[in-house]
Amino acid sequence: MKKIFFAAFAILSSFALTSCDEDYNEGLMPPMSSPAETPQTVAFGNGAVTTVSTIDLAAVEKDLVKVCNITAPTVSDPEATFVGYTLTIGENVLEITPEGEVSTEEITAIVLDYYGKRPVEREIDGVVRCYYAKDGQNIVTVSDPFKIKLIPEAPQISDNYYIVGGPNSDWAASASARSIKFSHSDADVYEDPIFTVIFDAAEGDTWFAIGDDAACDAIGNGDWSKLLGVVGGQSDATEGRLDFRYNMGADNSFCVPAGTAKKIKVTIDMMEYSFNVETINVADNYYLVGGLLDWGASAASKEQKFSHSSASVAEDPVFTYVLESNGSEIWFAIGDDEACDAIANDNDWSKLYGTTSGNGNNGESGSLSRRTSLSDDGSFKVDGTAKYYRIQINMSELTYTITALDFAQYIYEAGVNNGWGGTQQPLYCGDGSGLYTGFFYAKEDSWTDGLGAFKFRGDPDNWDNGNWGSGTYNDEGGTLVDTDADNLFAQPGFYRADVNLADMTYTLTPIHSVFVVGSAVNNDWDTGVEMTYNFEKLCWEVDTELGEGVIKFKGNGTWDTQDGNWGGTLEDIINGSNDNIPVSVTGKVHIEFYPLCETKAYATVTAR
Repeated sequence: MKKIFFAAFAILSSFALTSCDEDYNEGLMPPMSSPAETPQTVAFGNGAVTTVSTIDLAAVEKDLVKVCNITAPTVSDPEATFVGYTLTIGENVLEITPEGEVSTEEITAIVLDYYGKRPVEREIDGVVRCYYAKDGQNIVTVSDPFKIKLIPEAPQISDNYYIVGGPNSDWAASASARSIKFSHSDADVYEDPIFTVIFDAAEGDTWFAIGDDAACDAIGNGDWSKLLGVVGGQSDATEGRLDFRYNMGADNSFCVPAGTAKKIKVTIDMMEYSFNVETINVADNYYLVGGLLDWGASAASKEQKFSHSSASVAEDPVFTYVLESNGSEIWFAIGDDEACDAIANDNDWSKLYGTTSGNGNNGESGSLSRRTSLSDDGSFKVDGTAKYYRIQINMSELTYTITALDFAQYIYEAGVNNGWGGTQQPLYCGDGSGLYTGFFYAKEDSWTDGLGAFKFRGDPDNWDNGNWGSGTYNDEGGTLVDTDADNLFAQPGFYRADVNLADMTYTLTPIHSVFVVGSAVNNDWDTGVEMTYNFEKLCWEVDTELGEGVIKFKGNGTWDTQDGNWGGTLEDIINGSNDNIPVSVTGKVHIEFYPLCETKAYATVTAR
């Protein structure tokens, strides 16, 4: 903690200070004991230091605040000159006046440093020193520690906040259910006072207020005054200040006008009591209408659904659909639930999204709009020459991209585990669908904060032909983006990776263990011998004994190909093969197993 010195200390700097209290602890930290019930008086030579009542820093309007009463000690030598007082709190040294006053700014900084901004009574220990001087020598008298009780200056912030009203027309019911809760970090609310919520807009105007648990409880008793509303009463304001209804004398509720949003995002800063309201016109679901199916039937069934990441549509407005070609022209449009329901129920096709470039003129990218704003239907067309087409829409920007997809057999993992591609780690796709599978170890490095860093790429030797990294991710997988993408991360460990370049997603399945089983392993087909991973060789290995017979390798102790069920020959091992692996070396052996992808794996068995 920082030491604080004031100008008056210059008078004392030439003295070698000594204390009359040899047991005083210079590193004294705030105590955890309960506050004193009565004013505390501590020894101070023949003087005294007396505590004052709790100080509410929010009510202090002066530069100096009184923290104690001081009765000055005396010295026997009448020629000694009084120099001044200091107050020591832990490692902080402050100037204190004979009236017991210190800088409001500095005492506030100390209590915030110790305890944070939560406005509850806090208690710290202080020690007063009195300085006299004579003939260049110092005389210092030190008080015993005494209590200073303070309440930091900060607004009241609750742990939880909720939307009352909103899409729920029964405000009392929404207050009781508290189902639309603001999200918040794990930090103390006085260190992070920002709360955020995203909720569906109502069919008409969306009216709402904001309440904490106390406000919601009060509504149950018929008291609506504790809700928060808009200072100034402008209900459709997108930013401004918050206050309680009982202070404003009016409801001052929020309102988002009908037709302006599908979702509403509200952010509140409860240290500043401010708000921000954002309208979001992104639906939860989008569908391909037409394509290889009957247009009306596909709208009614909604079976051609765009995929989406696990993030909120407000945070990630990008949706993806992969259309398989039939070798000829394919026409389609895009709809949300509202558009599909309008087709199915009212034969109303006007709410579909089309290209602003006009019927069939979509090209590889462009802008989207509802048909109601287009001069024609604006339907999309692809020529069918590619095997697949990836259709991506950004519903925040109302843009689209259409990519013809012809997939190679292999892509490659590159990361900390293999020197970012120094050793090939292939993933295999056998049917041209863009779904690749491989195995690799996510290895941590000094800069990865305990996580394994990696990416996928299309060329084993460079990053020019595919550079797939993070769109969103978690330990199980996420979405991918190409070109200048951030790295992917996972907890350190061995994984099966399934990468779908058609819809730009990936999943990770942890392989916690690999076992050698078989008739050559004491005829043990269940447990076998567990292997360990060699980070340098990028393989699983074990020293064991083999008899005559065959072996297989299995992951996680199961026969599930998702975990790994490897068979064939030592030179050509395939995941999911029913063939056992013959071995010719018996006795004490060293086994190395290299599970690269579904069709590229091999093992070695050597005598030792």
